[in-house]
Amino acid sequence: MDCLKFLRTAITRKELPTYVYGYPSKRAYRAFPQPLRITDVVEHAGRSKQINIYIHIPFCRYRCTYCTLFLATGQKPETRESYVVRLLEHIARYGQYFGDREIVSVYFGGGTPTLLTQHQFGRLFAALDAAFPKRSRKCEITVESAPDTFDNNLLDCLRALGVNRMSIGIQSMVPGELVQTGRPYAVETAQAGIKALMDRFSNVNLDLIYGLRGQTRDSWIFSLGRALDYEPQTLSLYPVVVRPMTNIMTSKAHNPELFFSEAEKYEVYDQNVALMASKHYRQESFTRFTKIAGERAYRQEASDFEGTPLLGLGVGARSYFGPYHYSAGDAVDWRAASPNIDAFSARPFDPDAIASHGIKLTPEDLARRYVLLGLTLSALSKRNYASVFRRELAVDFGEEFKALECLQLVDLADGDTYQLTHAGFKYSSTMARIFYSDTMAALEEQYQAT
Repeated sequence: MDCLKFLRTAITRKELPTYVYGYPSKRAYRAFPQPLRITDVVEHAGRSKQINIYIHIPFCRYRCTYCTLFLATGQKPETRESYVVRLLEHIARYGQYFGDREIVSVYFGGGTPTLLTQHQFGRLFAALDAAFPKRSRKCEITVESAPDTFDNNLLDCLRALGVNRMSIGIQSMVPGELVQTGRPYAVETAQAGIKALMDRFSNVNLDLIYGLRGQTRDSWIFSLGRALDYEPQTLSLYPVVVRPMTNIMTSKAHNPELFFSEAEKYEVYDQNVALMASKHYRQESFTRFTKIAGERAYRQEASDFEGTPLLGLGVGARSYFGPYHYSAGDAVDWRAASPNIDAFSARPFDPDAIASHGIKLTPEDLARRYVLLGLTLSALSKRNYASVFRRELAVDFGEEFKALECLQLVDLADGDTYQLTHAGFKYSSTMARIFYSDTMAALEEQYQAT
């Protein structure tokens, strides 16, 4: 690839690729010839004495028009309970292999984890305490939520269990836009939810989306302004992504005039950056802005990107242990979510078959992942790269960094650590593509749901 030409062309055309938050994506996963064994993972788990834990709760009350997450709606309480029981078993069994590691973070993602009951959360936390008794002094414990899925009693329960970070999907503060996204609650419900979280937790993240059907520049600024009124510690501002198999894709195909163009999304992004800076928020990534000083607003992501292994528990969770990246099954096509959830709940933990899908990264792709994610954090150290890979960054990725420096997308102020410039943050997802290996790019392009 001619990196400089690729970047110039993409930037000139105002191309806005899907936000890159990992490498490789699940679309590069394939069925293993033989199921992955726990002994394979333990052998390649690395020397780290720490671990991150991600727990996937694949249930929602409804599916938003833009959503392609691996989840199911309309599930009965007994279905959720069966799933929790299986999670409890997985926590205990994985604790036999990794329970001596110090937990850096625990993240309950979804779906919508706050659909679980207080009793279910209590059992999950008790299982984690028993299986993984060591905690980092600054262990981050996050639960994702939606405004219409919790009450004060559940929030008080979560706080008592040790949750210290909450993330809530708000998306819009305009009634008509909420209806267009498929969310059936009133704006007042979102407002009450934000206040309840802010009253109880010192680290709250609000998600909002720009580029929704019928949204205007003014209505977006209104939503963002109302969210800022609460002075949350962190705001994550996402441009809507029109993906296959979503209602929003069909809607845009029929009424493209109701959606922002890619160029308009970039213009809104520029407005966002300026507004957030004026409110004294620090930019951490293309999407995330925070007031938390001295540390990352989302520790699990930072720790994962820096190389700490990630143990994913649940039907759609991904695990990262050295070269092995895997998930319990093919968790890309959400249309197969319900039968896969049922199969996960019905199948006892088998140490000789912990995953059917995934990939084993080559040393080259491990290096590419390290560089790509380090840049995403705006903290890629040449010295650390050489220490990890016993090679010089300039030797392995000289052409890529010449292109980035030529276009002033990165800065090397201290002579060692590459940081993103304002333009680098803006085009970070485009930048990420120049670090994809031909193999990974081909696997993602060729993916077909089975």
